[in-house]
Amino acid sequence: MRPASLKKNLRRMTALAVSTGLVFIASTAAVADDVPFASPGRPAPGQPDTSNLISLADIMGVTQLRHIKLWYAGRAGNWQLTKYELARISESLVRAALLYTNIPVEYVNAANQSLGRLNEAAEAKSPERFERSYSELTMACNSCHVAGNVGFIRIKTPVFSPFNDEEYRK
Repeated sequence: MRPASLKKNLRRMTALAVSTGLVFIASTAAVADDVPFASPGRPAPGQPDTSNLISLADIMGVTQLRHIKLWYAGRAGNWQLTKYELARISESLVRAALLYTNIPVEYVNAANQSLGRLNEAAEAKSPERFERSYSELTMACNSCHVAGNVGFIRIKTPVFSPFNDEEYRK
């Protein structure tokens, strides 16, 4: 193999390893007994038990990956992909709030407000507003993690995309 091919393959393997590691780390954290949000609410009388459907860690692991894709879509000015990822993140947060009723509403509201501002930035095709709102969303995520006793999970603006098989530009 040529050195350029080796370097390219190494980057791909590193991105895959990082992606897998992020999902594993997020999943492992929510299994801990001291995470107040990780316990699903008790079903109301006559309602099905949904505790075995999906873990909060799984929801957040997928959300974290979408958070990364959102950044690269917004930075590339691919506003259609940006809005798509925003909708998926919103769906994940709604799912988490419905299944895990211990999540304080103020954290859900903070994330929803940031998502709304991100959507407005995408509608306006404003990179400046997008970056500011993305930062607000990241802070809202981290505040919720601290409240949930998983403050050691600190989300930040990504420095590379593990999705090197996706074109972010239109």
